[in-house]
Amino acid sequence: MRRGSLVLLAGVLVVSANANILLDDFTSGFAGQSSTTGIYYNTASANSIGSFRFVNHIFNSNPLSRPISTDVNAAAPGHMFIEAGSGVNGVSGIGWGGSLNVAASGAGNIGFSNFNGLGGVDFSNELGIQIDYINNDQSSTGFFLQVLDTSDNLSVGTAVTAPSGNGSIFLAFSDLVGAANLASVDAVVVAVQLPNGNDITLTRAEAVPEPATMTILGLGIAALAARKRRK
Repeated sequence: MRRGSLVLLAGVLVVSANANILLDDFTSGFAGQSSTTGIYYNTASANSIGSFRFVNHIFNSNPLSRPISTDVNAAAPGHMFIEAGSGVNGVSGIGWGGSLNVAASGAGNIGFSNFNGLGGVDFSNELGIQIDYINNDQSSTGFFLQVLDTSDNLSVGTAVTAPSGNGSIFLAFSDLVGAANLASVDAVVVAVQLPNGNDITLTRAEAVPEPATMTILGLGIAALAARKRRK
């Protein structure tokens, strides 16, 4: 085997050494809600971390009394549809923190203290959360991350806007502000900002050791190095 081939193989081994941690692929836990005021619901979901998926609707303003709708359904598994009506300025939070110690659904919102928790999942070998999406109708759609550890320390990330259309966004743990211990995580919430009646469909959420684009770039560099050595 040529030395150039070893460079590429080493790159593959480094990428696979730190495994991704799936938060949700939206292929289970079929449920949905549509509301014109704040609500929450928590659904048992076999393919979600902690076996539950939490969703809430928060309204900053809603002058036309239009809804936020969220839905994961059996007719289109692998998709979480998020739609905000015309004039809505709001947020849909998607969280993973196990079961709740209050009713599984209700009006308003709940706090992190109402999650029974993930039991201390170790995210310390991951660099952040990657969200894959399709059909984002506006570039103003935003995302930010909240992480709670088993000692109730909370960290909050900065907002990242998603380009319209289809793609992925990366919420880096290095952008978190707060004291949450990533080696012992009890709950994760991704807040989807809908400032102007935005619509978007999520297809996957996972913690990754590096963004997919960086992995591809690294392998590309390794391949180029191998090619140069063969010349």
